[in-house]
Amino acid sequence: KHPDQAQALIQFIKDNKDADLQFKLIRGSRTSRQNDALHTYLREVARHMEAAGLDMKTVIKDGVPITPDERNVKKEMWMPIQRALTNKESTTELDTKEVNEVYQHMSRVLVQKYGIDVPFGRGHGY
Repeated sequence: KHPDQAQALIQFIKDNKDADLQFKLIRGSRTSRQNDALHTYLREVARHMEAAGLDMKTVIKDGVPITPDERNVKKEMWMPIQRALTNKESTTELDTKEVNEVYQHMSRVLVQKYGIDVPFGRGHGY
């Protein structure tokens, strides 16, 4: 993340050029700002769905009408997309790139099928 870290890594590689080492880049998990943005996004999707007269039954499956809220939008919409794209069971396991990938997919579906367009991170500087 910082030039000093990059230089230290380069120096480490040079110092160990003859060693049998493997390097793996690991992305950090979602940030607290992404977590806040995720839940803001889910609340806004629920609000827009309700305003458009859409209930969870209409969007997800047949059954009893269920008013959308942050919790069921996450459970019934975000999580199935997340599992399909990442094989991860919890939003706490997502890295920063994966949060964006799930959002992009969910947003595209909502716009195409229902005309609901909610930006991610509204009010969080994203």
